[in-house]
Amino acid sequence: MSIAPIAPIAADIAPVGVSPSTSQTNGVSFGQVLERAFGALNEQINEADRLAVALAAGQDVDLHQVMIALETASIGLQAALQIRNRALEAYREVMSMPI
Repeated sequence: MSIAPIAPIAADIAPVGVSPSTSQTNGVSFGQVLERAFGALNEQINEADRLAVALAAGQDVDLHQVMIALETASIGLQAALQIRNRALEAYREVMSMPI
């Protein structure tokens, strides 16, 4: 089993300077991009968990694949948490601005 590459999401994001009405022509909203990203992260975590359980159960699983899957899931989760933290920080900064 090979490790699936991370799918680029750049095609789903409108270029700078394009109005929101123009970016909706491809039918992909920001919520859908987030849903796909979190779905892919969830799949990575589930696959890493499945491989770790299989290794612990004594099944024939390559240790390298298990470790790579666990690290990939860990890095993805850390990135998602950092993005969430930055988004919350930006939201709090905007909310604290005087009107």
